[in-house]
Formats: sequence, structure tokens, C-alpha cells
Amino acid sequence: MLKEDDLWAFLIYDVSENQRLKSQLVWGLAGAVLLFSLLSLAIGTWSASRVMKPVSDLARRLEEAAETSPSPQLAQWFAEDEVGQLAAALDSYAERLHHLVERDREFNADVSHELRTPLAVISGATELLLAQHDLPAKTRDRLLRIARAARQSTDITTALLHLVRAEQGTNEDSQSHSVAAVAQDLIRLHLPLLENRPLELQLEEQDRVSVIAPESVIAVALGNLISNAIRYTPAGTVTVRVGGGRVVVEDTGPGIPEDELPLVLERHYRGERAGGKGSGLGLAIVKRLCDLYGWKIRMANRANGGLRAELVFFGG
Repeated sequence: MLKEDDLWAFLIYDVSENQRLKSQLVWGLAGAVLLFSLLSLAIGTWSASRVMKPVSDLARRLEEAAETSPSPQLAQWFAEDEVGQLAAALDSYAERLHHLVERDREFNADVSHELRTPLAVISGATELLLAQHDLPAKTRDRLLRIARAARQSTDITTALLHLVRAEQGTNEDSQSHSVAAVAQDLIRLHLPLLENRPLELQLEEQDRVSVIAPESVIAVALGNLISNAIRYTPAGTVTVRVGGGRVVVEDTGPGIPEDELPLVLERHYRGERAGGKGSGLGLAIVKRLCDLYGWKIRMANRANGGLRAELVFFGG
């Protein structure tokens, strides 16, 4: 705008075109930023997948590796880079671990197998001695203790051999066994352990329960529950109840603190109330047998005092 005494002049300029160009520029810049962002995301994703693909492939091959293989042989599938070095280290570790497990398994199997012969000799000798009719009463009682200990040791050895081999052993011992009959034998074997305590052992068979498993395995699983009940019940009653596809061992002892119940099936665990010289392996062996044969074991305190141990063979 120009102003003079006798003249006013105005200059008119159309800015709509500039505004249109500015708007186009803003939209163009926004589009470029969005395009480059998407392109960067795509390139980043592609690069990350390329970088992580060997690691993912290593994890997949490690999951697919057979458990029985001495070494999964992973290094052969990867280049000699960081992932290849990791695969080689895993191969070496797996091989060492396999040899360690195999050595331990072979040792346990050899020990369990070799113990069967001397135990058979002890059992045979005690049977011959017990066949004599002129034995003194004390001598007969001592021989009966030896015979019971030999039988229990034989059962434990057989059960441990099945655990070491991870075999159920139903091929050589595929007939069904009455749980009540096994429980009756176990109660008879445990009677000398009462040591004149005011403790009564009872067996209640509500209905017949038969299990297809080696009799020694059933005896070890049930015998550990009965012996634990006897050990921790100074007076009262230990009741073995068979029926409904399970066996329940109830005692009138002090029970187990609630915070210790989830731990009693772990190896070498001994609660605060545990006395004697036990190793804490009995219930852990029962748990491993249950895992092998598909059984279930449950421990709970009774409402009126004492412990309830339930061994479920079938029926949930």
C-alpha cells in the first residue's frame, strides 16, 4: 500500500497458490516420513529375522533332539560363527551329561542286579533254618526278622531296577495282584516293628482292587506308606483301607505341618518332627514309582488328627 498526498495505491497479491503449495509440501513431508518409517520397520524386521534365524533354528533343533542321543550334533548345521560356537558347546555339554547319566544308571542297575543273588541266598538259608521244628522261640523270631528284611530288600531292589531302566516290568509279571493281599502281607511283616507299643494295625477291604504291576513294586510303594505311619504314630491306630481303585493309609499320629506337606515327596526331605535315622528317600521313591506307572499319591492331614496317605491306582 502506497500513500501520497493525492494518490493511494494498493497492491493485491493472491496467496492461495502459496497456501496450496504449502499444504502439498506438508502432506508430502508427512507421506515421506510415513513411507520411510514403514520402510525402516520392514528393513529392521527383515534384518532382525535374518540375525535371529540361526538362534531360532538352534532352539528348534535342540527341542527336536532325541533324549537318548549321546549328542544332538547341532554344530554341523551352523556356520563357524557365534551361533556355531554355541551349538558346539551345547553338543559337548550334552555328550558329557549323557555319559554322566548313563554311568549313574549303569551303576544303579548293576548294584540292584548284583544284590539279588546274595539276598536270594539269605532268603533260602533262612527258609531252611525255619523249617526245623526244634528251634528256640527267640532264634525263630530272629530268623523271621532276617527273612522279612531279606524280602523287603528284594522288593526294593526289584523296584529300583525298574526305576533305573524306566520300565514298568509288566511283561515278566503281567498278572494282576490283589492290593489287599499285598497289604495283609505287609502288615504281618511290620508287626514286629511295633515293639510292644500300644499301636494297632488294621486292614479294611471295602472292595477288591487289583493292579497289573510287579508285586514287589506294589509292596514297596505301599510298604513305605505303612512304615511311615508306624514310625510317626507312637500310639493309636494305623488303618489300611483298600477300595475304590486306591489304598488309603491313615494314622493317629501328630500329622505334618501344612507348610511341609508339599515337600514330603522330595528327595532327602525330612520335616522338623522327623526322628530316627531315615534318609528321606522312601516317599520320594513312592513318587517316582507313581510317575512310572501312572498312579497318584496324595498326602493330607486328617481333621481329627493324624495323616492320610492316599495311593490312587485308577479312578482319579
